[in-house]
Amino acid sequence: MSRAAEVAASIPLANRFIIGLCVAVFLLQTILNLDLQDFTLCPRNVIYDHEYYRIFTSCVFHGGLIHIGFNMMSTAAIGSLLEKRFGTLRHIFSVFLGMFLTSSTYILVACLLNWVCRYDKLMYQHSVGFSGVLFQLSVLEANLSPNSTRSVFGMLQVPAYLYPWALLVALQIFMPQISFVGHLSGIFVGTLQLYGVLDALILPSDEYLRAMDEWPSLQRIAAREGYVRTPVDGSSSTSHVRDPSALLSGIRRSLGMVIKLVKDLLETIRVVVFGRGRDGNENIRFGLSGGHGSDEEATSRDALIDNSDIADGDDDDWAGLPSVSPPLSEVESRIV
Repeated sequence: MSRAAEVAASIPLANRFIIGLCVAVFLLQTILNLDLQDFTLCPRNVIYDHEYYRIFTSCVFHGGLIHIGFNMMSTAAIGSLLEKRFGTLRHIFSVFLGMFLTSSTYILVACLLNWVCRYDKLMYQHSVGFSGVLFQLSVLEANLSPNSTRSVFGMLQVPAYLYPWALLVALQIFMPQISFVGHLSGIFVGTLQLYGVLDALILPSDEYLRAMDEWPSLQRIAAREGYVRTPVDGSSSTSHVRDPSALLSGIRRSLGMVIKLVKDLLETIRVVVFGRGRDGNENIRFGLSGGHGSDEEATSRDALIDNSDIADGDDDDWAGLPSVSPPLSEVESRIV
């Protein structure tokens, strides 16, 4: 068996179907020279022209050979791990539901920006590719993986649960033309699934999936190599990994971190542009002989020194070079 055949055999059935579907569509697109913009996700076309098919076609069409190559390699790696854990049926449900939800989230964001902020660029923007679903799957894989850290392009180690976010930022820096909102929508959908929201509202239960595994109409598929039956221990559901009730607190915590980051960034810019100012240096303490403190500090230090001289009985006027000022610790001990 060739190496390529071994790799193909190691990919579970649902992922083979997804990869085969995207590759077949790409070949059809290339041979027939189809106009890609007829199948991309454009919120305006979906809402006003009722071209709802774009919600799904935008996920299986790709912009070029490199585009589909990277996406399918990622699908083979990430999707295979998840399918072996969740089972073939749950994985195929997750992927097709992810296609619908990531595209719908993208459209919703575009509409909100248009209606609230009068920003209509996203309404006319065309996006295409399977990467939105890949970000959904990467959230699950990164959080369920036993590895505590991940490498971002071999340059940076980040905690595994932050890997999708780090990848989102890194890709946007190196390839600014890609769809930031599309990838962010995938992270949002993946987070909902991670916290069990989709399991509770939309996705079939483990019991139903195990019953589907025994359907006579599916036995020919279940008998094929690479089919993974739904685990009997309930591990196919992600709701046991995260408490759904913790989602809101996690969102609040994340928003708080973002707000703090923005405030710190604005404060850094203000200091760089305008400087710290006199009040900004109050936390810096100088020695008594430095003479760079505030007038009140200098007065209090002089008073302490004068009082110490009087206490020692040295009330004569001093002539000549000044004596060495006592150390700060000595003055502080006198205050106490």
